[in-house]
Amino acid sequence: MASKKNTHIHDLKQQKGILILGHRGCRKSDVWENTIPAFQKAFDAGADGIEIDVETTADGRLVVINRWFSNKTFGFFPWERALGAIQAEGRKRGIAVPTFDQVCTLVSAYPASVFNVEIKSCDRFLCRTAKQVAGRLGFFGITHRVIVSSFDLNALFTMKYVSPQTETAHLFRLEDRVTDLNDKQTPAYKITGCINRSGIKAMLPWVDTLHPEIKLIKSRRPLWARYAQRTGRRVNIWTVDTGNDFLKALDIGADIIISDNPEKTLDYRARLNRRAIDGRKAIA
Repeated sequence: MASKKNTHIHDLKQQKGILILGHRGCRKSDVWENTIPAFQKAFDAGADGIEIDVETTADGRLVVINRWFSNKTFGFFPWERALGAIQAEGRKRGIAVPTFDQVCTLVSAYPASVFNVEIKSCDRFLCRTAKQVAGRLGFFGITHRVIVSSFDLNALFTMKYVSPQTETAHLFRLEDRVTDLNDKQTPAYKITGCINRSGIKAMLPWVDTLHPEIKLIKSRRPLWARYAQRTGRRVNIWTVDTGNDFLKALDIGADIIISDNPEKTLDYRARLNRRAIDGRKAIA
C-alpha cells in the first residue's frame, strides 16, 4: 500500500531539498529542550519545522515534555502528576514547561513550517493522547502540515481512526527503551527489539512514513529503506548532528532530517546547495 503523501511537505521539499526539523527545538543549545524558547530558537535559525514530545497528564491535559527528561529531572513521569504540579516543578529549575496549545499557537505563526508531534503516552485501546492531539490540531487548523509519530502503533492507529488525513510515522530505533531495566533481560524484549529494528511495523496500512534512528543505517540500502522506496513512503531520519550522518541520510534518500542542532545541520544543507563540497566528502 503506497503512502498518501502530505502535499505541504512535498511542496516544501521541492523548494528546499531535504528538510530539517529541530529535535525538541534546539536540544543541544543554551535553552531547555521542549520549551517555547527552544522552539523559537529553531525557527530563528531557519529550521523548516520542529519536533516535540507530548504526554497526557494525570488530570487529562496535554503537556509538551519528554517522559525520560521528566523522570530524570523531576523524579516522576508526566502521567503521574497534574499539569500544574509539572509546571511548578519546572519553575523551580527555571524550566517553563509548555502546554500543547501554547506550542500550537507558536507553530501557527509559521505557516510554511512542518510540525512533528511525537506521542509518548498511550492507552490499552484507543489512545486518549492521540484523540486529544487530533482535536487540538483541527482547532488550530494546522493538521495539513503535521506528522504524528510514535513508537506505539496503537497511537498511530488511533490517529488514523479519528483523523484519517493526518500523516502518521512509525518510530524505530537500534535499542528500545524501557521504564524497568529488568525488562531488557526478558525474551519478549529481545524478540520485540528485533522486530522493531527491522522496520516491519511500518508496513501496516495506517502508517504513512518511516522514522528510523540514524544508528540503524549500517548498510547502503537497508530492507526498510528499500521497502519505503517501493511503496512511496517517506523516510525521516533522527537524530542527525554530524556531517557524516548528514551524508548517510542523503544517501538513504531521506526526506526530512531531525536534528538536535538544527543550526549546524542547516549549514550542512546550505553548503551542499552551494556545491561547496568536493564530491561526496564529509562536510563536518
